[in-house]
Amino acid sequence: MKVFNRAQVVIVVLSVTLGDMGLAVAQGAQSCMPENNSYGTKSTPMEYARMIEAELGIPPVIDCGASVEMPIYVDGVKTQGDPGLHKCDNPSLQVGDCMSGSSLQRYEGVAADGTRLPDVVWVSFCRHDGRDNDFGWDVPDSVQMIGYNKVTGATAFFESGDNREWTYIDPDTNRLMGKLPGIDEPPAFNKAYATPGRTQCVACHQADPFIHNPFIDGARLPHAPGQPVVPHIAGRKTKNNTPYYLIGGSDWDMRTIYIEGNECLGCHRMGMKTVEEFMGDHWHPNDHMPPKDPGSLSEDFQELLGCWLNGPENTPGCDWVIPPAGACPSRIVGADYPYKSRFNRPKPDDLR
Repeated sequence: MKVFNRAQVVIVVLSVTLGDMGLAVAQGAQSCMPENNSYGTKSTPMEYARMIEAELGIPPVIDCGASVEMPIYVDGVKTQGDPGLHKCDNPSLQVGDCMSGSSLQRYEGVAADGTRLPDVVWVSFCRHDGRDNDFGWDVPDSVQMIGYNKVTGATAFFESGDNREWTYIDPDTNRLMGKLPGIDEPPAFNKAYATPGRTQCVACHQADPFIHNPFIDGARLPHAPGQPVVPHIAGRKTKNNTPYYLIGGSDWDMRTIYIEGNECLGCHRMGMKTVEEFMGDHWHPNDHMPPKDPGSLSEDFQELLGCWLNGPENTPGCDWVIPPAGACPSRIVGADYPYKSRFNRPKPDDLR
């Protein structure tokens, strides 16, 4: 794979724009890319932390006890413990987890020398998992974090390693507690966290780095309770053109579908694999979106659903696009896109 230096970015595109997105039609899949490679997500956590520092600063030190708990409600009453899959008012939409005791935190980026990085946001997730009670799966509690640069779109995912040395469940509150090591403790940091490896986090985090659902958005900022802890980075001002790329993950499949004039895409990209998972978990977009008038865009959603099921290559007016990355614009990609992944295909049985 050829790597382009940011200072030597070569844009080989036709000067054609499509609608408000300003999409460029690429003549080659490698036409424009920030300096990147496919090594980062296969490196050690400490190696990855050094790789992302220029864009994202240093990863935060996570203290689950100081994070904001995601409340669980059953029939409107806040509940402690695990009522069972789909047995709460605000399940996770990831097989319907309802276990209480998970928490989130938002952090502003900080450089290694302590300089504030206001364009960088980190989010941590201390997940008290409830799936093992229902399926017999050995799914351990976990701690993950995501860093995102709002200007360039640079993103990093840190997965959960062996956190058991630092985390525990408070028996009185059912909360996952514990303070994780930072990069000043390299051996411990490498044990507590992992890099994604072969797992493409964008299989779920398709539209942008941060997922929103009733479970996640139950955690609100203490100083601004009208806002969820997990930030909204898309909206009417940004339309569906927020930058997004993976540092050290240039071989990840970043495609989503695009139809000019489709109102479902008026605020954000639509990750149809994420939608597919949510629908498989009994959440239908027409029952919830758009927020102030649910179901009013059902025809637009059906148009997207048809393209997803049939494929953009078989759907006139529908295209695969990849998001802006650094100085590179959003652009249409075709059959020559080299990073197609199996996850980015529909499973019709899950669209119910």
